[in-house]
Amino acid sequence: MPDGLWIGLTAVFVVFYLVFFAVQARYLFGAFTRSLPEGFIVSQYAREGFFELCKVMAVNFALLWLVTRSARSFAQESRPLRVLCLLLLAESLLFAVVAGSKLGLYISCFGFTPLRLESSWLVCVLAAGCVAAGLGLYGKKGVFRAWMVFGAASLALLQLV
Repeated sequence: MPDGLWIGLTAVFVVFYLVFFAVQARYLFGAFTRSLPEGFIVSQYAREGFFELCKVMAVNFALLWLVTRSARSFAQESRPLRVLCLLLLAESLLFAVVAGSKLGLYISCFGFTPLRLESSWLVCVLAAGCVAAGLGLYGKKGVFRAWMVFGAASLALLQLV
């Protein structure tokens, strides 16, 4: 597919997320100041943040996969497309940080449970996936494998806890 199409589509996502962060800043970043949006309870706030992260990551990783597999010149160093993909990954990482802060607030109020611990683990694995994908965009070999090993090993250790 033409690079212009992928550049345009990726730019739409990047700009959409920037506008979303600006408009929803109070909701998104409330856990950093330990203030809940009106009408929310801590558990609801954390759950919604976690599931929002899962949905956003699924969409963003699918888009990234499509772009890197079907853009004509991605293999020949399409700088604008790489920059947009990195911005998309940075925004995904910010979503992971936000979800982690919401879970952190929840855990600080009510303590750890196995489900909260597993949710925190997944947030960390998704954040590491963003970093690995960013490194992979610049030709680092073996980052996907390292990410998978990190996910599997950390899950195995988590199950021992």
